Amino acid sequence: MIQYKDFAPRITKRGPFGGPSEYELFSEVVSEVNQWIASTTIQLINVETVVLPDSLKSTSDGVYGVTVSNGVYPVMISQGVTVNCFQCVRVWYRE
Repeated sequence: MIQYKDFAPRITKRGPFGGPSEYELFSEVVSEVNQWIASTTIQLINVETVVLPDSLKSTSDGVYGVTVSNGVYPVMISQGVTVNCFQCVRVWYRE
């Protein structure tokens, strides 16, 4: 069965009063992906960069997600509503 795992920038410093936080660099995300691949026994299918909204279930634990970083892409949906999107790495694999 084909599976995937997403790797997103982690929060490195929280902003005061719930304000903007600082996030790890994309190069650090890539390094984490490389470490994960090296430490598992998966059959690697593909690695890609994807832009995902910051409201993903996997990023809502307060550790992942981007509101301000070098990988943010504000996307206009309609009527002035924007959703912040961010660059992450998706690994496709078989176990």
